[in-house]
Amino acid sequence: MRRIQRPEVNGSFDARVKAARCAVRAAIGSQQAPVFDALWGTFKTDFAEAQRGRCGYCEGQVLGLHYGDVEHFRPKAEISELDDSIPGSCGHEEPWTYHVTGRILKPERKKPGYWWSAYDWNNYLLSCEICNRQWKGNLFPVAGRRATGPGKVRIEVPLLLSPYDNFDPAEHFAYGRYGEIWGITEQGRATIRTCGLDRASLRLARLPIARCVHEDIDEFLTGIPDGEAIRLLRHIHEAGSEERAHCGMVQSIFRHRTKVPWETLNSWIASVGARNSSRRRLAGNARPAVPLRPRLPAPTT
Repeated sequence: MRRIQRPEVNGSFDARVKAARCAVRAAIGSQQAPVFDALWGTFKTDFAEAQRGRCGYCEGQVLGLHYGDVEHFRPKAEISELDDSIPGSCGHEEPWTYHVTGRILKPERKKPGYWWSAYDWNNYLLSCEICNRQWKGNLFPVAGRRATGPGKVRIEVPLLLSPYDNFDPAEHFAYGRYGEIWGITEQGRATIRTCGLDRASLRLARLPIARCVHEDIDEFLTGIPDGEAIRLLRHIHEAGSEERAHCGMVQSIFRHRTKVPWETLNSWIASVGARNSSRRRLAGNARPAVPLRPRLPAPTT
């Protein structure tokens, strides 16, 4: 996951959804189940552009490979919860498919959900269908009390992270050289469980990128010539640029291996005179990557 700047509200948004907002409020006021007009899909382009066509949860490419969904961060119609009393309730991905099995939800579901956020621009993000439909669905884990109406969201402590939150992904997630992901915080772990960010197909997609970045850092720490060292830093910087898939993972790997902010990398490359001191600082801070063996699914017969 990476942090993204939310796009400005589209100039036609409020006028376009005004009637739908009123209809939902009227239904709630008369204690009827609201019907949601899916107008949010009209504004998919706004979020696709802000997210460079990638999923806000898994960082995978959406445009060109999937239709993609304008996802409601807080679910509008109903709220589900994983049954944490049962081990492995988050489920797993069936080998070589996108289907999820073994996912166990609590039988009771809260209806309606965050109905007042159905037409809230700040509740939208672009998601791939796998993260949204197969994994997250109507889940929205919180710590403690849940908001029950408009104006009460401030009482909530969401455990699910949004790419539009003001946070540092490296403080919540760590990645191995085989594309594995670990949650460092309660929010990180909840986000991984909710969106299936440790699913086998996603680890497989991250593997070549994660391995190259870890190996570049490994080589950088050896006694290679300065010119080669700068080449490696440029390679890492390119892999972590906003135009690349899984750039948030790359930046987190760099941060964890070096203990240095990602923004510092660009200044090291730009400042030729600081090569040696920067390299010594990186070598002094760096930690080896955990040498885990990949655990990828076997093909079904």
